[in-house]
Amino acid sequence: MTATQTDVDPKDSPEKPWRREGDAKVRVVFETHALSDRYRQMVTRAADIWSASPCIAAVAADRCAEGDNCVRVVEQKADGRSTDGEFKGKDGKKYRHGGKITLYTALLDRNTDQGALATVVHEMGHALGLVHRLDTASVMNSHTDQHTNPIPDATDFANLAVIYGREGPAQSALA
Repeated sequence: MTATQTDVDPKDSPEKPWRREGDAKVRVVFETHALSDRYRQMVTRAADIWSASPCIAAVAADRCAEGDNCVRVVEQKADGRSTDGEFKGKDGKKYRHGGKITLYTALLDRNTDQGALATVVHEMGHALGLVHRLDTASVMNSHTDQHTNPIPDATDFANLAVIYGREGPAQSALA
């Protein structure tokens, strides 16, 4: 029986996964050179948060190196927009090859640090392959604000495990 993701919003568009090599964690680098200090720190914190997954190594770096699974993170003022962030993937037929997170600071700058961090974690979740969740308390719900807990819950991490498989041999031996 194939495992499936749970609590996903059926109206959300699908996301592609990154290619996983064997049992190694999928390493995704989030490029921060174009960010102000506030958002650079949030991307670093969000990368640490997502790296709690047994199948993801999210890394914040000034610039991506050649061959990295790279997501550029940029700021844009964008007054009049109704969203505070968005992710656009560069996808092949089967796998993601790159992407860009745009943080719309006209809205984010008015948000608390917790609310802004929730947005960064949310958009990074899309970059890692997650779709929106139905649970309104989830950071992966389509709506986040200053009351949203920026820490993904067990379902978010379980959904990543469905996408990428469990951690290497040590965890497989326990199954």
